[in-house]
Amino acid sequence: MFIPKVLLVNDDSASLLALSTLLTHQSDYQVITARSGEEALRHVLKHDFAVILLDVSMPSMDGFETAEAIHSHPRSASVPIIFVTAHYADEIHRLKGYQKGAVDYLFTPIIPQILQTKVAVFVELAKKNLQLQHQKQELEQLNIDLTAQRKLDLQHIQERKQAEQALRQSQEELRQLASYQERIKEDERKRIAREIHDELGQNLLALRIDIAMLHARTGSHPKLNSKINGVLDHIDSTMKAMRAIINNLRPTVLDLGLNAAIEWQVKEFQRRTGITCDLVMSDEEIVVDDNRATALFRILQESLNNVFRHARATKTTIEVVRTESELHMRVADNGVGIYPNCRRKSNSFGLVGIKERVATLGGELDIETEQEKGTSVNVRIPLEDSPVGPDGIKAFERLMAPIHVASERRAAKGTTPPLVGGQFKRPATRRKKELQQGK
Repeated sequence: MFIPKVLLVNDDSASLLALSTLLTHQSDYQVITARSGEEALRHVLKHDFAVILLDVSMPSMDGFETAEAIHSHPRSASVPIIFVTAHYADEIHRLKGYQKGAVDYLFTPIIPQILQTKVAVFVELAKKNLQLQHQKQELEQLNIDLTAQRKLDLQHIQERKQAEQALRQSQEELRQLASYQERIKEDERKRIAREIHDELGQNLLALRIDIAMLHARTGSHPKLNSKINGVLDHIDSTMKAMRAIINNLRPTVLDLGLNAAIEWQVKEFQRRTGITCDLVMSDEEIVVDDNRATALFRILQESLNNVFRHARATKTTIEVVRTESELHMRVADNGVGIYPNCRRKSNSFGLVGIKERVATLGGELDIETEQEKGTSVNVRIPLEDSPVGPDGIKAFERLMAPIHVASERRAAKGTTPPLVGGQFKRPATRRKKELQQGK
């Protein structure tokens, strides 16, 4: 614990004893005495004092010289000095004392309470000064720690930025790779479909023509004619299966335009499953590039397959809208909805495939579902490739993000949620086809 010190300097033993007796009964500071200026300087070099009571008239080194020597040393330059004298009680010496740096100049005899009060004030100032020094040291250390922590934080931020930049670059490469793989896959499907059509299809057609001619010439042989008729039926079945394979690889209806392909797919789905389908689409032909047309067609195929396999629905609504900058498609059913754990199954690749197709084109996928009230798959695809930059890496972030399920919003509205800006936008002219089985 810090105890302030008070230095008494006087060459007269009686006066030194009187002052010491007057102050030593105080318990909050320690009194140290000196009989000369030289002894006082030695104490000043060893200790820090709250105040020094200094006699003016002393042999060898008087009080003024001692005060000047004390204040000339850096350690004691700010120590307050009170001159106490019985011989130089005039204003000229008082002024000289103040010029030497004294804070007070007292004449004896001194009233004890006044001296004790003055000393107590400087002792308290010494305590406050020490407290401030401690606080200053703590603040300096805190500043050093904060500076070091700030440097560490800046280093971490820089490392994080570099990691994020590397992640964005990796995600961009992943997006480009996924897009490239999708194009390669579609090109390979086209090639295989073309090879089947040009090679196998032509061979089957030639074979059928030959068998048909043979069938016509064997009319006089009923048993042989019947066998040949069976062969024709097998050839027709094979050609029908071949056409189905070609359509699965690359629907030729896509060559007629996106509108026709969507209508054909919806009609085929209704014919095959018996689920009622409502198609809402603009009368104007939707013109997009082959990549987007193929992706949208595949997304529609996968969405309808999911309806058939999992939804247990009786009705499906398909809406396709083209705006100035985006292509929107919505596939909604009145089935059982998607249960929370269904999308986490290891074999749930349907939604993942849809998500990747949308992401590679820089689009957005929003799935809204409510149990026993159906599911709505909403797809938005930009008509132009969006730029990729530090603030524009959206496609691959969506590729990594979980599918958003807004059940509460759909339940609150009681209707299928909008696709664009809070309202589903449709062109002024539209057509609604009620597709019936067998049409």
